[in-house]
Amino acid sequence: MNIFYLDEDPKMSAQWQCDKHVVKMILESAQLLSTAHRELDGDDWGDEVGLYKSTHKNHPSAVWARSSKPNYDWLYDHFCALCDEYRYRYGKEHLTWRKFSDVLDYAPPSILHTKFEAPPQCMPDPYKHSMTVKAYRNYYTLDKSTKEWFCYKKGRCRPWWLSTGGSFYAK
Repeated sequence: MNIFYLDEDPKMSAQWQCDKHVVKMILESAQLLSTAHRELDGDDWGDEVGLYKSTHKNHPSAVWARSSKPNYDWLYDHFCALCDEYRYRYGKEHLTWRKFSDVLDYAPPSILHTKFEAPPQCMPDPYKHSMTVKAYRNYYTLDKSTKEWFCYKKGRCRPWWLSTGGSFYAK
């Protein structure tokens, strides 16, 4: 579980993800949003509308998603942007979008209406930074981009900040 918070704007954060993450993070986002509903609304409603089962309910990203309406809304907007990005890069609609876009559009009724907080930094300590966007860019630049599967071959260029080697984001 993770939320690659590469930009404060949920759309840009989706566009800057590598091809593999665009595919993978749609499912993870829907799982986090489904878990928020199940933990706050109960399993009966979740079963009735066919949500994913709760998963990793105590993971920092799952706790974050259900801790406030602005957090939930940011993640839902990011989920939508990832689905748009999937459509752009692969020319088809992700099944998760068809199944859950409408039902996840509304935050759980009992969710707190407090202020937005950046997602938790779920990464090794060396990449962490006082600014969450910078931490995730560090993580992406110095760890994820070294993997053999990491690429941008489906219509997007690598983000400008990825080519800097991340050095300007060091602590």
